[in-house]
Amino acid sequence: MCAQEATASRSFKSRIQGPLTWLGGGHRRELGESHERRAQAEEALAGAVVLLAATLAWLVAGLALRESTRWPTLAVVALALVFGLLVGAVTRGTAGGPGRRWPGVVARGAVAIAVGVVVGELASLVIFASSIDHRLDERALRDADSAPAVVRASASLQQSRDARAGLERAVAQARERQDQALVVARCEYNPTPPCPQTRITGVPGAGPETRTANELLADAQHELDDALATRDRQAPELDAQISREEQALARARQDVAADAGRGLGARWVAMNEVTLAGAGPLALRLAASAFFALLCLLPLILRLWRGETTQDRHATARAERERAEVEAETAIAIKRAQVRREAEIMWAEHRLTQARLAIEAQTEIDREQQRRRVMDALEAPVRASSLRTFEPVQDDIYLPIAAEAEAASRAIAPLPADQHEPEVEVAPETPANLPAPVEAGGEVEPHEERATPLIPSLPDATKAAARWIRPLVP
Repeated sequence: MCAQEATASRSFKSRIQGPLTWLGGGHRRELGESHERRAQAEEALAGAVVLLAATLAWLVAGLALRESTRWPTLAVVALALVFGLLVGAVTRGTAGGPGRRWPGVVARGAVAIAVGVVVGELASLVIFASSIDHRLDERALRDADSAPAVVRASASLQQSRDARAGLERAVAQARERQDQALVVARCEYNPTPPCPQTRITGVPGAGPETRTANELLADAQHELDDALATRDRQAPELDAQISREEQALARARQDVAADAGRGLGARWVAMNEVTLAGAGPLALRLAASAFFALLCLLPLILRLWRGETTQDRHATARAERERAEVEAETAIAIKRAQVRREAEIMWAEHRLTQARLAIEAQTEIDREQQRRRVMDALEAPVRASSLRTFEPVQDDIYLPIAAEAEAASRAIAPLPADQHEPEVEVAPETPANLPAPVEAGGEVEPHEERATPLIPSLPDATKAAARWIRPLVP
């Protein structure tokens, strides 16, 4: 029985410790590692702190929204729950973030403090709710007098009050004139030292002045009766109108005060006025903000205290491996792209060189063809014998210059006596762009050549040199 209870207790503890460990930034698979139980306990404690921070944030957000809005209760609860979950997620993220370097730790700590300060401000709004409402009411009443509806209601009420006061003033004036007329009538009939001497004749007894004073007294009494009758006739209506207008003015002020800004922004501004008015409220506000900031920062502090676990080391190693693989793949991709770029550039340069060489070769061919056509058109006919004798010569005689010189010397050398060779004119090929050559009228008559010296003549040598140099001239 005891074993079953112990097993059930351990099972319940593990079921509770698992979610708390996850909330504290740990992992569920760490629960089976016995050598890290202390770290697991600290992670469970950090998870409990995260849960507490989220719950308190939910409560203070709900109360603050209820005081500042007119939303339904369900909407307020739902929105406050979303805020609480957000605070819990941020707190859990700061506690379970990867890396233990100080820049990252400082950044996560700053985020946790900022979230805690926000929750602390909401808590201050709840703490100073009554003072804030009183300050907002005063401000609304002060600002309500300048509202158009309130101004119109005040003007109407003032007119009614002036009319009611006019009735009272008319009665008072009529009564005052009646009293003065009574004093004059009495003093005119029986003058005494206290009587006004400027208004009476001073002659006692009934006389014309006494009758005049009595008539004035009767007129004053009649005016008093008329004023009283008018007041009695109009006063009830005016009093009711004044009452209605007072109620309308009160409703207008209430409407303006109700329409005045009472949202979170207005309440926060009013809270600033309340807390800055004294040292006590300011200290309480700072204490609330500091408490929630420390509460949100505590999971990160517990994570730093527990040190690095096996799972943390595995996560760090896995992140390093993934980073190295990504960097290697990136470097390989960059190198392949560079190789493709260089190959494309080389192929483009090769094709450009081929095109340039082909164009230059075609240009040279066209230039040579044009030069030959011009030279063929300008070259004169050359006499040549129909029969030639060839003697064996050395191999080097067939060199270009030697061959030209040999041909020139043979052309001018005398033939044997028994051999007579007719000479004919051999015309060069007619270019396609020149007129057709004229055919000879008959055969060329053979004749003997004149004896010429062994040294070639200047025209023949010039022609031979021109034929040799001609291909070299552009």
